Amino acid sequence: MDIDGKNHVLGRLATSTVEELKKGEEVHIFNADKVIVKGSPEQTIETYRQKYNRGSRDHGPFFPKNPKKIVKRTIKGMLPKNKKGREMLKKVRTYVREPEGDTEVFQEALEEDLRGSNFITIKEISDQLGA
Repeated sequence: MDIDGKNHVLGRLATSTVEELKKGEEVHIFNADKVIVKGSPEQTIETYRQKYNRGSRDHGPFFPKNPKKIVKRTIKGMLPKNKKGREMLKKVRTYVREPEGDTEVFQEALEEDLRGSNFITIKEISDQLGA
């Protein structure tokens, strides 16, 4: 299944991805840098900065700066913490580009309008982390 991540809320995108993985599907997420995180941009950046700075340089935990890896890390956190979860994670591919050719891309309609609400894109978070 191919998913266009543009204007998708990160948590909802991760949840629907995990549901598809549990069915045995392989999932490709395009435009991972355009996925959004709702909430105050300043507070969101501070939260992600704390996640990135947590732990030590040598022993982790390691948090990514790259937009496609941030999306994949969020999906990883929602999977079971066992061999089955690791196998499911191998079926996830994230990209920061548009799909090529005439690939059918699944786009869920957003349930709510984003005008007037606070949000920030994964690309902006990634830029603030230094990617």
